[in-house]
Amino acid sequence: MKISELTEAKFIKRLNRFVAEVSLQGKNLLVYVRNTGRLIELLKPGNRVFLKEKSSGRYPFEIFLAEGKNSLVCVDSTMAPKLYAEFLGVPVKFEPTFGSYRFDLLYSSKVVETKSVNLVEDGVALFPDAPTKRGTKHVYKLMEVSKRGLKPELVFVIQREDAEAFSPNYKVDREFSEAVRLFYQMGFPVRAFLCRVSLSEIMIDREIGVIFLEHG
Repeated sequence: MKISELTEAKFIKRLNRFVAEVSLQGKNLLVYVRNTGRLIELLKPGNRVFLKEKSSGRYPFEIFLAEGKNSLVCVDSTMAPKLYAEFLGVPVKFEPTFGSYRFDLLYSSKVVETKSVNLVEDGVALFPDAPTKRGTKHVYKLMEVSKRGLKPELVFVIQREDAEAFSPNYKVDREFSEAVRLFYQMGFPVRAFLCRVSLSEIMIDREIGVIFLEHG
């Protein structure tokens, strides 16, 4: 997926989940953050970030990429379903609804929930980086759609290049991690994909292994 022109800035601080302050050409500016995760190792004072222009809303820019230790990292959490749909290369329906729950993709009787992964520690990509009760509910609801004759899939899109494997993040959210393990034990697919990220393009590169790495 091609990326429109980005503008480099220096991160100053995060004001709340959705707003941050950056330095752009010597001036301080408020920008949008399209990610509710903590992103502590990426959104830290002095770190380089790359802004995408917004066509609407209160803030003229949003943070799209941040500089990680070994890779650029896409912090836009809405990219995961788009990247996976592009990778599949087949017609998909975005945001299918079943009862009161909405998932990310539907294709060939498969219902897919994707998760945007930004955190990597010691070569292992981890999700979530903050507790997610909503995410846990989604995993259980995804199991339920199998009763309708549909095939549920849970897909973790690692929006950076420097991971060798993926694991649910037990030390941050054990409840979510155990829900993912149960989903896996029930025979439903849990998949993880590594992305290739540059200033001009982001795309899924390859699938990597899923492990269940408990901490402590």
